[in-house]
Amino acid sequence: MGQVLTLANLLTFARILLAPVFLVLYVRGETVRALSAFAAAAATDVLDGLVARALDQRTRLGAFLDPAADKLLAACALVALAARGGLPWWLPALTISRDAAQLLGAGALRLSHHRVPIAPTRIGKYATFALAVTVLLALAAELGAFPRARAAPLVAAFGTLAAECVLVSFAQYFLYFVRSWRLPRAPDPV
Repeated sequence: MGQVLTLANLLTFARILLAPVFLVLYVRGETVRALSAFAAAAATDVLDGLVARALDQRTRLGAFLDPAADKLLAACALVALAARGGLPWWLPALTISRDAAQLLGAGALRLSHHRVPIAPTRIGKYATFALAVTVLLALAAELGAFPRARAAPLVAAFGTLAAECVLVSFAQYFLYFVRSWRLPRAPDPV
């Protein structure tokens, strides 16, 4: 529990580094390489969790960094795709609003010496998965892997599923923060 540089945390750091790599490649028009960077980053999301459980490498840092890495990767991909017209703007706006609200809520709890809930919800994990599939499908359609007419309904379906999961997880996280706010404050360190 005390180690910081575990294999699981290194995989999470890799995802954090790959998010801006994806963004730069995508902005430069190198969509194939951007898709590869995104797929590699998404794979680290699966691997870091498996490694953390299999090798008992769960750390407090990892519990904080893993969702932060997911949010950074999603924000980069959703904004980039929306800027090029591959996704509607409401999807990144919704997702980033939820993430910003979580960050502000955690900051308020921390400043007021309340416990900050870090654990992701199952529906939050589903949202992350649905967002990743949405991005992969939109990128694949942009590359011409399959006709846009066939890709559009799939992108719309997964985007809608992702949005529904984001909304439900938004409500869940809000309730977690309200519960934490109502709990007694932690004593001030002497």
